[in-house]
Amino acid sequence: MQMQTEDIGGGVTKMSLNGKLDIAGAGAIDMPWSVMIGSRRAIVVDLSGTSFIASMGLRTLIMGAKTVASKGGKMVLLNPNADVAKVLEDSGTTSIVAIYSDLDAAVAAVAG
Repeated sequence: MQMQTEDIGGGVTKMSLNGKLDIAGAGAIDMPWSVMIGSRRAIVVDLSGTSFIASMGLRTLIMGAKTVASKGGKMVLLNPNADVAKVLEDSGTTSIVAIYSDLDAAVAAVAG
């Protein structure tokens, strides 16, 4: 799992996750993920490069969203593939963190 971050303006940070978000993948991004989640209030997590998600990956996303929300911010997910989106929906994760398929809509959701 690899994570790239990009400030896309308006105080919004885009975090792109590429690879498998399983126990190994979650462990690989743990430190940079925690730093970004702890220091930002408007985060779009781009999952278009995430090929697989397991329970530890779900935990990473849920805890991230809750941490950002506890600081008065918002985190959303962007463009998961069909398999990843199904896991997110079936697990109830989408009741905690919303999924968007359009970057502009995702940015508007966290910036507002």
